[in-house]
Amino acid sequence: MDNRIDARIAALEIEIGRLKAALGDKVDGASTSDRRGMLKLIATTAVGAVTGGAILNAQPAAAADGDAVYLGQPNESVAAATQMHCADNSALVVTSDAHYGIEAAGGLGNALFNPGGVSPEQSAGQAGALLIDVNGDWWAATATDPNDAHWRKIAGPSTAGQLHLLPAPVRVYDSRAGQAPADVDPKAPTTPNEPRGVDTTLNDSGVPTTANGVLINLTITGPKGNGFATAWPTGAWPGTSNVNFAAGQDVAATAVVGCGPDATIQVLASVVTDFIVDVSGYYL
Repeated sequence: MDNRIDARIAALEIEIGRLKAALGDKVDGASTSDRRGMLKLIATTAVGAVTGGAILNAQPAAAADGDAVYLGQPNESVAAATQMHCADNSALVVTSDAHYGIEAAGGLGNALFNPGGVSPEQSAGQAGALLIDVNGDWWAATATDPNDAHWRKIAGPSTAGQLHLLPAPVRVYDSRAGQAPADVDPKAPTTPNEPRGVDTTLNDSGVPTTANGVLINLTITGPKGNGFATAWPTGAWPGTSNVNFAAGQDVAATAVVGCGPDATIQVLASVVTDFIVDVSGYYL
């Protein structure tokens, strides 16, 4: 409470300064210490009754429901939106359903933070609005619709992030001897059904070790029989295929592959073959 009184004193002193500017020196009759004592008494009285040194029935200042809050004062509006207005109808907003956000140029909140709420799929929204839910997923509204704002998830724990395209594709691996990049081992055809690790950050590709996924072109060249090849992040072969081929057939396929530790991937072929990995982009 003393802090509140001191704040009130400071506010009254500012008001005295304004009066002095308007009236000259007519308010200078009392000493500074006398004025501070008077101001403290006024402030104490304004907060509540004083009995035996205790302040009773103190009532904090509060904005009416939906009104602008008072800076430097408690505000206890709990029904509609409580707003702290800035300029040009922009505001910080706290809504009754526990959304916290930023509103720009009126309308609904442009950025809402709802750490206790579910995803906004198939709910109303303002086009261009952003929302984060309890799962840490970021959503963007693409339309203004009272029934469905066409929310799209743009980031979150289960997403790969945004695609970053490289200026040009980079060859990060070629199993053929004598072919660039020369300093990437092993330089040998595959062993059937045996995974081979490929580091997508090699050859100055520009892929960071923190990448969540890569956009690659997987080329099979000179296979010794009919078969398939696949790429995946880490661990055991998941039982999938990215490309199928016939003996002696050179074939390529584009794939988005999740990354294992340090932006590595695994490549497996069902028969003896050489293969090439070119990277065009990564997800982060």
